Amino acid sequence: MNPLALNLNEQLNEHNAILLDMMSDLGKNMYYPKGILTQSAEAKATDYNATIGMATNRNGMMYADTLYTMFNDLAPNEIFAYAPPQGLEKLRDLWLEKVLKDNPDLTADKVTRPIVTNALTHGLSLIGDLFVNTGDTVLLPSHTWGNYNLIYGVRHQADIQNYPIFDDNGHYDTSGLVKTLNTIEQDKVILVLNYPNNPTGYTPTKEEVATIVDAIDTLGQRGVNVITVVDDAYYGLFYEDVYTQSIFTALTNLNNERVLPIRLDGATKEFFAWGLRVGFITFGLSDRVAKDVIEAKTKGMIRSNNSNGSTPSQSAIQYVLEHPEQFSKDIQENVDTLQARYDVTKAWVYKEEFASLWQPYAFNSGYFMALRVKGVDAETLRKYLIDQYAIGIVALNSTDIRIAFSCIEKEDIPHVFNCIAKAIQALQS
Repeated sequence: MNPLALNLNEQLNEHNAILLDMMSDLGKNMYYPKGILTQSAEAKATDYNATIGMATNRNGMMYADTLYTMFNDLAPNEIFAYAPPQGLEKLRDLWLEKVLKDNPDLTADKVTRPIVTNALTHGLSLIGDLFVNTGDTVLLPSHTWGNYNLIYGVRHQADIQNYPIFDDNGHYDTSGLVKTLNTIEQDKVILVLNYPNNPTGYTPTKEEVATIVDAIDTLGQRGVNVITVVDDAYYGLFYEDVYTQSIFTALTNLNNERVLPIRLDGATKEFFAWGLRVGFITFGLSDRVAKDVIEAKTKGMIRSNNSNGSTPSQSAIQYVLEHPEQFSKDIQENVDTLQARYDVTKAWVYKEEFASLWQPYAFNSGYFMALRVKGVDAETLRKYLIDQYAIGIVALNSTDIRIAFSCIEKEDIPHVFNCIAKAIQALQS
């Protein structure tokens, strides 16, 4: 093992041995090298800095004027320079301010500074690298985003287990997760919590969050190491009376040393900036040394994978965080549009005339809603809707379909569900 990794592990063993025990073999072996980036940082004040792989002249870095004209309000160094592996420092501070504002029960001393990721998928993969060994148990909700299986099941060869989140009537039900956690016999689990849930669009209420957090706390008190992965991709898109802080906040405030909350969020959905690929990973840790070690290992993971994120994308998000007045209005207009589409969808799918055709799963937030269709195969229905009605949906399994009301105009929503109803009736007969 590299001496730098050994040193990090020794520090962690002294200050937070349980966190070290949670890590994968790769996580324990990872370190942030004192290589080109470190040497370049130390050489910034020199007269002749011949360290980093960029081309410069007397005026600064070289760049193409044609490309620069694509950016109106950013300086050349905010576009063309490398970002550090952990992301632009100012952006990290601004995002932490946003997190604390959105989560008033959270305090800065209990969390790490957010580290920039190449959106949330990259963050999920980093968690796998840091904490998942072959055969480790990863708990996913029964209605889940398929990419979790690729990341943890295929790439990291974890043992994927599912916990139910709905009862037979489509109502959200915490008992499935509670029962699953009560039966855990392993000494370590990775638990994925995704709210608003993709594909169903459900966010728990305050009371439901309390039940979930209490079950996780109980599992940790039994001596099980619980890495809780909070996927907040759709955070903030709430349309009903739900728990509007992240469940990461409630988990961090447990102060249970065997529960490690990790939050993934970002600009992708919150700022309607999908292609910019700016996400963040934040750990619920209080100990200063543990924070430094986990940041060093995460930086090492990033450096050894994609090296660093896009500078212009990070600079763009930093810019709007520094100039929130009009930007906040723009975002609220989009959220209001989604709220209106949600209201129409909610009113439509629960009509009694459709009860023989489908059972909606509870939804109150996000981009999506899901239906359990009756008497037809979901994949057959999906293809039929494309061929006969030019409507695209997602077949989740043999019985369930997902509809993204986020990309249907409000006035078109009744037409879409009427067509789905006609298609089911045709296939049933």
